Amino acid sequence: MARSMFQMATVAFLGLASALALPAGAADAGSRVFSSDVAPILMRHCVGCHRPGEIAPMSLLTYRDARPWARSIQRVVASGEMPPWFASPEHGEWANDARLSRLEIDTIVSWVEGGAKPGDPAAMPEPPELTEGWRLGEPDYVIELPEVTVPADGPDLFPNQFVLLNIPERRWVRAVEFRPGDRTVNHHQVAFMVNLNQEREAENIRGETDGVEDDGRFNVLAIWAAGTAPTVFPDGAGRWVEPGELLVMNQHYHPNGRSETTDRTRIGLYFGDGEMEAEISAILAGTTDFSIPAGVSEHRLEARHEVKTDSKIVSYFPHMHMRGKRMSFTAVYPDGRREILLEVPEYDFDWQLFYYPEEPKLLPAGSVIEIVAVYDNSADNPDNPDPTRDVGFGLESTDEMMFGVFELIELGSAESTSTGL
Repeated sequence: MARSMFQMATVAFLGLASALALPAGAADAGSRVFSSDVAPILMRHCVGCHRPGEIAPMSLLTYRDARPWARSIQRVVASGEMPPWFASPEHGEWANDARLSRLEIDTIVSWVEGGAKPGDPAAMPEPPELTEGWRLGEPDYVIELPEVTVPADGPDLFPNQFVLLNIPERRWVRAVEFRPGDRTVNHHQVAFMVNLNQEREAENIRGETDGVEDDGRFNVLAIWAAGTAPTVFPDGAGRWVEPGELLVMNQHYHPNGRSETTDRTRIGLYFGDGEMEAEISAILAGTTDFSIPAGVSEHRLEARHEVKTDSKIVSYFPHMHMRGKRMSFTAVYPDGRREILLEVPEYDFDWQLFYYPEEPKLLPAGSVIEIVAVYDNSADNPDNPDPTRDVGFGLESTDEMMFGVFELIELGSAESTSTGL
């Protein structure tokens, strides 16, 4: 069974490890203090999750909060476990790069090695303006999903819930935010827009999902998973939604092993004002036709998607399960030139992250996106639930998936080319 976000974060911070040696550049151990040196780093990078009511297992807002965790904080920032980030620095620059700088890491290590001193309380920085509840502010439209009961133990749950948007007119969505009710049992939530004829909608709402599988065209609107921030499209760009639009909410829960709980997820839609300048399309590229042999540590799968018109990619989202080892997105241009767009050399199923390039990547028509995924189905993979069986596609975490999602803007119209995106 996949570890929950709560379990993973707790293990990361409570795991026993030998103390790390003081790195070069940290010879001033003892002069670093929490209030003026460490607290600003935590405010910039950590307290969005490490605060009361959020997903992390402890708060880091104050010295009193952080001091008991000093050695664990030192260990995870020095090793790169925290903040979570998996893109190779050799390919691309990322607008949401979560990594600490070398100076920030050395400052935290020096603070711990010097006795984790509090410093002058008057020098504490003001906490960032963090919205309680909705991180993006009050949504324009809130979807409240029915309550889901998750037992203490047993197999993972994969409910599909269906929602018709009750909006009076066509609107464009500039951002989407998920608010899961109980994050200790949530693994992911995916909102699909489904193009169905009116005759099939009623039976799909009743839960007869075969009609969606057979007749629908799935189109990813937004994804939430452990570690993902709210979806915010570039300025002037977004997705159209229609009155009566059918949304399929694909959910994944895993029991926490302690007690039965319930989840009621809410999804907030934020509408744009004025004219939408560029429409975002979400491409789900991958394969379901595969078998990963038992005991094999390097099994390669590939998928390709041809871009039919000049386009700019604005995000990447790699997705595998517990045997996932690494994934890459490579552009093959019409002239044969190849460019790695994103490489995730150490994939971690516990963290499902979007990667937003600092500048959207321009792909001329005829370019092909190659997605390569490598899996470790051997006993050397500590997350492998059963290295003795062949593994194919499936919804359970103990099965596998191979999908690369990327969002793009097609530049085939004046309104999309005029934005500068």
